[in-house]
Amino acid sequence: MLAYINTFVLKGDPQVFESLMASHEAYLRTQAGFGGFELNPSDTRPGEYVNIVQWVSEESHEALRQTKEFQVQVTSLLGVADVSCSEVVEASADVTQAAEARSA
Repeated sequence: MLAYINTFVLKGDPQVFESLMASHEAYLRTQAGFGGFELNPSDTRPGEYVNIVQWVSEESHEALRQTKEFQVQVTSLLGVADVSCSEVVEASADVTQAAEARSA
C-alpha cells in the first residue's frame, strides 16, 4: 500500500476547494486499487491542506492518472490551489490491512 501525500496552498475560497476535493474523493472511491482518502486543514498555516490518498499499488495509481476524468479534476483543483509539497511513502501494515478490508 502506498500513501500519496500532497500539501495544497489555497489561492482563494476554502469552500470551493473543499467542494472540489469532495467530488474528487467520490470519484477516487470508484476506482480499482483505491485504499483511502484523508483531507486535513493545517492547524498552523491558514490556507493550507494536507491530503493523503492511499493506493494498493503504484500500477493502480498510474492507471487512474491516465483517465480523462482524473486529469480534468486535477486541472480544476490546480485552478484553486497550488501543490507546495508532494511525496509517496509506503503505508504501514495496519493502514494497509484496514484499506484492503474496505476495498474487499
